[in-house]
Order: sequence, then structure tokens, then C-alpha cells
Amino acid sequence: EAAAAPPGGDGLGAAEVEARRGKHGFNEVVSVAEPEWRKIATRFLGIVPLAMILGAVLSAAIESGCFEDLTEQDVAAAPPLAAGPEFSEECVCDVGRDWVSFALLLIEVNLIVFADYFGERNAADAVKALKEMSAPHCRARRDGDWVEVPVRELVPGDVVELAAGVIIPADGEIIGAGEPMLIDESSLTGESLAVTKYPGDEVLSGAVVMQGELDMQVTRIGAETFFGKTIALLANVKRQGNVEKLLGVVAKIMCGVGLLFVLPIFFTLLFRDNQEWESALKLCIVILVAVLPVAMPLVVTTSLAVGSLELSKEKAIVQRLSSIEEMAGMDILCSDKTGTLTKNELVLDEQEVWCRDGVSLKEVLRVAALAAKREGGKDAVDKAVTEAQEQFGGGEEELAGWDVQRFVPFNPVDKRTEAAVVDPDGNRHVYSKGAPNVMVALAADTEEVEDQAEARILENAERGLRSLGVAKVHDGSLPETDRIWQLLGLIALLDPPRDDTAETILRAQEQGIEVKMITGDARAIAIETASRLGMGTNIAGSDIWTSEGDALIRAKGSLGQLVEELNGFASVFPEHKYRIVESLQQRDHLVGMTGDGVNDAPALKRANVGIAVAGATDAAKAAADIVLTAPGLSTIITAIQRSRKIFARLNGYIMYRMASSVLILGFFFLGIIVLSFDFPTWVLIILSLVNDFTAMATSKDRVRAAPQPLRWNMAEVTTISFLIGLIGVLQNFILLYLSLANQGDWWHSFRLRSLKECEVVAVMYLSLAWTIQLNIFSTRSRSFFFITRERWGGSPPPSLILMLPVGGSMLLAFFLAIFWPEDLLLGGGANMVGIPFGHALVTIIWVLCWFLATDVVKLVGYRVFETSSSLFYSNLGGVSDEAVAEQALGKAKAARLRLGQSIYKRMGLKKDITTHDVGKYTSPLSLRAMDVSHRAVGGRSSLELELSALPPADAIRALESRVNALARENAELRRLVEMVLQQGPRGSGRGEIEAAKK
Repeated sequence: EAAAAPPGGDGLGAAEVEARRGKHGFNEVVSVAEPEWRKIATRFLGIVPLAMILGAVLSAAIESGCFEDLTEQDVAAAPPLAAGPEFSEECVCDVGRDWVSFALLLIEVNLIVFADYFGERNAADAVKALKEMSAPHCRARRDGDWVEVPVRELVPGDVVELAAGVIIPADGEIIGAGEPMLIDESSLTGESLAVTKYPGDEVLSGAVVMQGELDMQVTRIGAETFFGKTIALLANVKRQGNVEKLLGVVAKIMCGVGLLFVLPIFFTLLFRDNQEWESALKLCIVILVAVLPVAMPLVVTTSLAVGSLELSKEKAIVQRLSSIEEMAGMDILCSDKTGTLTKNELVLDEQEVWCRDGVSLKEVLRVAALAAKREGGKDAVDKAVTEAQEQFGGGEEELAGWDVQRFVPFNPVDKRTEAAVVDPDGNRHVYSKGAPNVMVALAADTEEVEDQAEARILENAERGLRSLGVAKVHDGSLPETDRIWQLLGLIALLDPPRDDTAETILRAQEQGIEVKMITGDARAIAIETASRLGMGTNIAGSDIWTSEGDALIRAKGSLGQLVEELNGFASVFPEHKYRIVESLQQRDHLVGMTGDGVNDAPALKRANVGIAVAGATDAAKAAADIVLTAPGLSTIITAIQRSRKIFARLNGYIMYRMASSVLILGFFFLGIIVLSFDFPTWVLIILSLVNDFTAMATSKDRVRAAPQPLRWNMAEVTTISFLIGLIGVLQNFILLYLSLANQGDWWHSFRLRSLKECEVVAVMYLSLAWTIQLNIFSTRSRSFFFITRERWGGSPPPSLILMLPVGGSMLLAFFLAIFWPEDLLLGGGANMVGIPFGHALVTIIWVLCWFLATDVVKLVGYRVFETSSSLFYSNLGGVSDEAVAEQALGKAKAARLRLGQSIYKRMGLKKDITTHDVGKYTSPLSLRAMDVSHRAVGGRSSLELELSALPPADAIRALESRVNALARENAELRRLVEMVLQQGPRGSGRGEIEAAKK
């Protein structure tokens, strides 16, 4: 259709525009956003909110009574009272509707739902920012006139005017006659330099015109453009954070266990105790609500929000809270190169400047600087040259007295600049700099200079460095037709790594995170950058996405397995970055992604943790989970360490909440079924609320950051939580039995009077409140709660922010248990009456003794998980024999990592790299090239043939370098094997040791 409209001419007519719009639609990507009311409504439809709403409705709709009072035989059997009122005094039973429980449940459910909604509200930001990146209007030719047309109204076949500074509104083809254009596509493709586009070339939507004026004919609009496909990839990403998944798992576990135990309670109340089914149902629902992790989403969101505030102080803005927890488990960090690992600007490396014999570095830099634009808007090359001259060539002092009388800027046709200059002595000179092949053809005045220059250009190209030729005219006073040019030298330009990138990568590796480079730039440039950063240089090129690459992927088993073996990818498009991240996630990795451009947005959105660096495009920022606002990558390491601390806090809280649920459920199950104990529902709700909101203080607890990525081990978390909870059940059930006058009634052993059942409610409230609060200190440490030294496995001392609310809630429970007035009735059902101080003191001592026993059982449980045999661990922890063998291989990988780090620390970065080992440049796909390197040709090896082509002195140096490299590799391999054998898994069999060797 685009071809049907002739280039230039009168453009499309109104009727043709409408016809094409009817077929292709508008130049936009339509995304369906979920209404805000639906987001809120779906949060009310979860298991926990529905149970709370049902409990609130039943509390208000049903009049509650009490269990059967004590019989006369029970009273007669009661022992004499040591002091106080007569036992014959009965507890007051309030028959009525439980409005207190109704209000508390509704307040809590709304608080939880809206806290979760506002904490995670960033839906559709990425798609919106991407759509807003295009210019809102453009100049198009319609019916013979140039008119302003909204970008969304363009159709295929429209002719659009392009000029410097214009954002290209759709994919199209350059038409018309004129000079070539310079187009900046760095945010789309990762290419750091502007590219030259001639009439007939294709240009992409979202690119920026840097230089030139031509027309473009639209070929693709909307979702069919390169830009639109990126939006579509981003819009299709639907992800659920690890925290959300974990909360869902915990809710299902506790709901299943709760129903399993609540059903017997319901039938016991209904058939044995002759309760009305409405009252029995209401009590069971309230117990279930107390068991479910009601406030867990709110507490988790609070913990993550506190972590977000901490990261904001480190110049990192968190846009998706759950990404903080996922960063704690991140084990692979994929990173874009241009603008992320590097500065996205060109610099000149003085060590890479080649000067012909008799020419100094200062002279080359002076000529290059005088042949560059020194004032006003400079392009990237002129800026790099002038800054290098200031830094290495003497600066303004060296150029003092030199007068540039005429300057011809760079253009895509001549591909060089030219300057007519007068030196301080009045002599005229003509200087030039430009594309290396152009400059060699223009100014290589001898065959030797030509050979040396071409060899250096080829070497720079193989290493991904961009060469620039510098030349001058022998006699600048001669007319242009008589000029004889002389090539002075070649300078190499590169996009340098950020100042802290190398250190960040090393520290990430020390944290157990593997860093992989994913770039749209050329493979040679990616390898050079990786070499300068101390990264692995096994980088695949675009051939990985061809049929040959498909064959290799099938041979490996999956794309994810191949990605694990490579150090990076070059010449990739946005969909390739997306696939790479997705394939690693399918291999059970938690993947981070850093980037800054539009081409990074889909991968940023797909990654578990998307990180947009400082200076990123709006699209990248909106797609990312974390946005860095300060230059450099060192903030990522700080974020990793803080996220691991937050993970430790969340792990402790979730264990505490699960243990509390087991305690409440088990206690009420035994208390009601075995002892027919009537506990007021409103007291239970107050107990749960106070404990949950007190636990929010765990978000400011003191913890240590783990040295390796952290993953949720639900087998361990569930087992330890249930152990702690079951000990609490046993403790409180025994105390209930001993406290009831018609059962154990142990108070006379302490010369205290017996208690009425409503007073026993206060005893059990005090015991439950203290037990649950003390469990916070038990679950925050893998060792004894009082051990704080790291080498003994302890956690740091609790923070004051944690101690104050926990201590305050325990004191509150103590005073409420003592001073609660008998005539204060807050809801239907049984009442609570305060107890004497002596009874409260005995209860507290009882709780503290059991807390010590609980801590011992917890420690034993952890030791079982850490030291159990493969078979026992498989049954308890869900770890198979294959997983144990994989752990052995993981230790081998860690050993290799530590070895590489020690070599890096000893030798440092080698910035002056003049060659690479063959292995670094050989693609894993180029199997034939690998075979040739070891194949004998005519009885002589390829190495011999390679050396015979060199001068004798160069051949000796090349052979010596090869031998030294092999010797170093041999020594490193020996050290690696020794390290693996020394650090192999305890009790490993011979097969596992052999696997680790391999």
C-alpha cells in the first residue's frame, strides 16, 4: 500500500486516508487497562477477606450465648479457696450481638485491602510512558499541502517530513533526493553511534534525527512497527511476585489446616454441647479468621515499604515493592551494555593511538582537535577528540596562537572534517580527520604506512574499537589541486565502562550473582567491553537466532541451558532480550535486568527485578521495578544487601505468624473439644490484632545480610513453625487444665485461691499474648535467642524499635489480665474478669520456662535440616539425591568464581589489551572454526602455518605468549581441582566427587 502512493507528489487524499485507516486503524497500540474499582474488588474476594467479612456478618447477625455453666457437682468438688470471694459467685454471661467483633473485623479487612492496593498501584505505567514517547504531531503531505497531523492519525503511504530533532513517528522508508541523514537509534538497538541513512533505507519509529532533511514514506504503523512490537511485548507481561505467591501458599496451608480442625469443633458444639448452629458457625469462623494470616499482607507491605524508604536514601526508587524481596534471591543479573555498563559516550584511549614514525602523540591530538568543532554543539566524535586533547595533549596551552580560519564539518558523503589553520608563526596548514578507510585512501603516502594503518584498523575492528584517521597537507599554502596529504596516525574511540562498573561486577560475583551482558551492539565491541570489565568473553552473536542456533539449542536441551553456559549476547533485538530473561526464569533462576533504552523495556518488565539506570528513557523507567537516580551501578550492590536483610525479616515474621496460627488453632481445638472451655470471640480478635500490628516492628529489626542469594525453603519454614506452634499448644493446654477449678486447679500449690472460668479467660489471654510475643524472638534467629555472635549462628540484638512495641504489648496484656473489670462486657458470649497479681506472676513464670524449652526444640529442628542424611533430608526438606549432586556441582562453580576473583584482585584490570586468545573470539556456534584451529594442513598444524606467516621476531613473541597462556591455564585448573576436593560436600560419595571434578 505504501508503494501504491508515489513518493513526493501530492501525498494521500482525504478519502484514501480514511480507507487505509479503516483497514489499519490508528497509529497506536491499544491496551485494555483494568478499572481501578475491579482491582479493589478482586482484593476483597481472597480467602482471608471473605472469611473476615463472613465472620463480621455473623457476629452482628447472631445473638451469642455461653457454654453450659458449672454443675453443682463441679462446685462441690472444687477445693477450698485460699482467699478471695466465694467460688459460688458465677461469671456474667452477656447474651447479645457481638458488635465489637463486627467493627474490628470490618476495620481490619478494609485496612488490609486498601494498604495492599495503594502499595502496589503502578499498573500500565510502562505502556503509558512508551506511548507518550512519540512526538504528538508531525508534518505530513496531504492533498498537495504540508499540514500538521497528529501522530496517531498517520496511515501507511503517508509522506512525512524529517529534520534534525524530529522523533520518527512510524516505521518508514526515506524518499527523495538529498544528502544522507544521521539517525540516533541507540534507545532502540543499543548502537551507541548515530547511523547514516540514505534514500531508500528503512528508519524505525522512536528514533531521533540528528542531522539532515529528507522525507519519509510510512510503511508500518501501530503494533506493526518495531516500536509497537516492543509495546506489545511489554503489555503482555503478567507477573506475580514471589511475595504474592508465598502469601498465597501460606494462606492455603493455614486455611486447609484451619478447616481440618474447625470442622470437628463445629460438630462438637452442635451435637455434644447443644449449641445453636448459628452460634457454633460464628465461633468457628472467628477461630478460622484468627488462624488465617489476616494481617500478613499488611505487615509484609509495611516491611517492604520500609525497605523502599531505605533504598530511596541510596538514590534508588522502588516502583514495585515485591521486587525488593525478589532481589534477595536474584542469582543472575543480565545487563545491557550501552548506557548501563558503559557511559553511552565516546572517549579516546591514549594507549590505543597509533602514530607513524616521527610523529608524536601530542601532534596527532593537536591536529585532530583543530580539525574538530571546538565551540557550540559538538557531535560525539568531536567532543571525544577535544576532551582527549585537553587531557593528554596539553590542552589550551598547546593550541594557543593557532587560528582556525575555515572549518568543514563532517558529512555522510565525504565522511571527514577539514580545517584551514594558521599557526603562531603565520604558516598555513590544512588538517583533516575522518573515517579510517577514507583517510587511508586519501593520505597514506607510502606503502609501509598504508600496510601499518590497515593492520591497525583491522585489529581495532576485531576488538570493537572505532578508528579515526588523522592527516595533514604537506604544504597548506598550495592550492587544493596541488595538495599532498600525509597520514599522521589513527586514534581509537570506545564507549567506556562507567567508573564503578568493574567494581560492581566483582562485588556482585562475591555476592553469588552471575553477571551476563546482553547488548544490541556488535559482538566484537561486546567482547572488548567484557574484557575491560573482567567479565567472561564467551559471547554469542546474532547467529544464535538462526537455524544453526536452533540446532545448538536443541542439542543443549533448551535455550535456558545454553544461556547458562554463555557470558553474554550481542546483536540482539528487544524480543531476544525478552526470550533470554524468560528462558533463565524457566530454569528456576531469579533474574535481574538492568537497562536504559526502549529496547530494554520488555526484558526489564519480564525480569524478576528490572533496574533502570540513571538517565534511562521514560519507557525503561516505567517498565523497571527499581529506578536508579544517581550515576553508576554501585547502588545495585547496596540494594542487594538491603534486600537480603529485608528477606531475613520477612522470613522471621512469616515463621512467627504461622507458629501463632498453629498455637491458636491447636489450643482452641483441645480447649473446646476436651475441656469445653468458652473463650470470648472478641478477646480472640483483640489478641490477634495486637499481635499482628506489633509484629510490624519487625520491619525495623536488626539482621545480617546473607552472603549468597536467598530462596524460600517452605519445607523448613513450615516444619520449624509447626514445631514452635505445637510446643505452644502443649504449654497453653496444660496451663488451661491446671487452671480450671473443675480440672487440675493447681493454684492452691502456690497458696492462691481457685479461679472462676471467666478469670481463667484472663489467665489464658495473658499466657497466649506472652507466648505469641516471645515467639518473635525465637523465630528471628536460627540459634538460641540470646546468642548474637555471627560465628555462632546468632542474629544481632533486637532493635529498640522492635523491643518497645513487643514489650509494650506484653505489659498491656499483663495489666488487662489483672485489672479488667467484671462489668465491662464488649460482646455477646463469655466474659473476662481480671485476676490477682499472684496468679499473673505464676502464669508469666510458666510462659518463660516453656519459651526456653521451645527455643531448644527450634534449635534441634534446624540442626536436623542442616545435618540430616540425604534420605532423611529428602523426606523432610523435599530435596532429592539429584539435587544433592547439583549442590556439589554448585560448589565447584563457586570455587571457580572465587579463583577468578583472586586472580582479578592479584593482577587487576588489563586496560591495554592488544589481542585476545582464540577461545575468547570463537563462537560456540562456529564449530567448524574450532576444528580448523586444531587440524593439520599438509602435515603442518594450523598454529605452525599461522607462525610461519609472521616475521621471525613476531613469531617467537606469539609462540611465547601462547605457551605462557597455556601454562597459566594449566596452573589454574590444578588449583581449581584441589579447591573442589577440599570444599566438596561432607559425606559425598565417589560419584559426587567425580561430578564435582568434571
